[in-house]
Amino acid sequence: MRFRRILAGLVDLILLVFMALAPTFAADAWFPEYMDSPAGQPPTPLMGATLLWLMITLLFYFPAFESSMLQATPGKLLFGLKVALPNGDRLSFVQAFYRMVFGPLAIWYLPSYRRRFSGDSIVTYR
Repeated sequence: MRFRRILAGLVDLILLVFMALAPTFAADAWFPEYMDSPAGQPPTPLMGATLLWLMITLLFYFPAFESSMLQATPGKLLFGLKVALPNGDRLSFVQAFYRMVFGPLAIWYLPSYRRRFSGDSIVTYR
């Protein structure tokens, strides 16, 4: 299962980067004058909008998919995995958000916090 999770993570990483950066590249290609402010000037509204999109996408990609009815990101769906509570129930958005935040830290520092805040979520086969 570890190999499937790694491949699912790579698929999700590619999709996440594309989703987060595509509007920025499109805005830069179609409206270059609004994406470049002179030195010392405040950023343009389009720059702010694309930065806001980037932050929203990076923060909510995993929690939104894992707390949805699918219970998985597109990469996990592709490899037949899902994220669930130990009893099989779906995670709430807050639990999925905590899972994303504490996930990288749980390996070394915070395993009990991740279990407590994410409802002891697990990745299982579909």
